[in-house]
Amino acid sequence: MSNNFGLIAANTSRTRAYLAALERHELLPCWVLLLDDGSLESTAGQSSESVMRPGLSGLVSAQGCWSEIDFDPAAPLIPMLERLNLSFKVVASRDINDPTVIQEISQCEPSVLIYSGYGGALLRKEALTSGKRFLHVHGGFLPEFKGSTTNYYSLLSDNTLGASAIFLTADIDCGPILARQAFPPPKDLKLIDHIYDSAARARVLVDTLSAFNQSGDWKVELPENIGGDTYYIIHPVLKHIAILGKRI
Repeated sequence: MSNNFGLIAANTSRTRAYLAALERHELLPCWVLLLDDGSLESTAGQSSESVMRPGLSGLVSAQGCWSEIDFDPAAPLIPMLERLNLSFKVVASRDINDPTVIQEISQCEPSVLIYSGYGGALLRKEALTSGKRFLHVHGGFLPEFKGSTTNYYSLLSDNTLGASAIFLTADIDCGPILARQAFPPPKDLKLIDHIYDSAARARVLVDTLSAFNQSGDWKVELPENIGGDTYYIIHPVLKHIAILGKRI
């Protein structure tokens, strides 16, 4: 079942987590724009059969808040999209603000696009005035934790991870908050970057889309996403302390 929203996808574990969760909950997008930074060539011709990375097989039975960890972080994306019978287009750019990307976005049918592009990119005026709204799930509990690698900072601060669904604006992580959730620390903190961060975001994404499908409207939990602190890429030493389960 396809729904009236699209997906802007990068070749990342987060995109794989999203697609697995959306398939599981029958919330698949009606259209996908796949940003290709050249890495897709390395997976060309691979099977779409899921082969879990060593060490992940014991995680897939988790329930509750970590229920969305059941995905293959290395599955080839194009075979996955083909298996799901999704309409998709590949653009040879990793930049959401590339004129070719903006043209595709402007011409697509859905008015709301889930943003799962490459990290660190800020939407410029051309994207934000394209007539589309960009639904993004930030890896952090908003408004308290804005910016980059915030889940490591929240682990150090209060021993939680977070994810928050927002509509993107020109300001970093300042759009209206549709849904958010704080998560307890997972069993293996070394798997945050490619497993648990993606799973947390997928959980909040599913909740956001499910609420929309039930009501027909985008419910906003916190219209004024103000305050909090903006963080920058965490220092490796602090990251290691967070992975060790320490608090400061």
